[in-house]
Amino acid sequence: MELMDAITARRSVRKYADREVPKDLLVEVLEAACWAPSADNAQPWYFVALTKPEDIESLRQTLERVSVEIRPHLEELFPRHPRVVNEVTVFLHRMGGAPVYILAFLQKDYGTVRDAMVESTAAAIQNLLLAAHERGLGTCWVNAVTGLGYGPALQEQFAPEKGEFLSLIALGWPDQKTRTPSRKPDRWVIR
Repeated sequence: MELMDAITARRSVRKYADREVPKDLLVEVLEAACWAPSADNAQPWYFVALTKPEDIESLRQTLERVSVEIRPHLEELFPRHPRVVNEVTVFLHRMGGAPVYILAFLQKDYGTVRDAMVESTAAAIQNLLLAAHERGLGTCWVNAVTGLGYGPALQEQFAPEKGEFLSLIALGWPDQKTRTPSRKPDRWVIR
């Protein structure tokens, strides 16, 4: 797959097949993440891939609470689109049945350069998403968990000494056709 094909064809997947992701494939996408560029070459990320049923069930209990708590925000954001509100809350409730959840952490307090380190971790997540797509896997990058304040609890539970929880990525074999969202105009200029 050509890089531009991967970039333009990758979509957020919200429904996954009941099929295990082989460990070697999981290692491959995690290693791709770690090849991202980073500010000061700090490589500030840390990833935890949850595959054990007991870990996934524990995380899903948190996600069920998130799906309820985020609903008023979604209704405010999409007042004319109740279908979108329902789709998002249903997805958050069970994460589309994804067999793998990847938690992304920022390894330490970077003080005044924190923003650059968060950006670096976002670059690593993008690498992960593209590598997964290239291998036929689907992903969905989710930040609702952080926005509602569940990050510290997830950090304590899954990576107590690895820094601040930033994001969650669902990963698995897609079990849906995704649609291409339109691109917003006027997002760049050449001067």
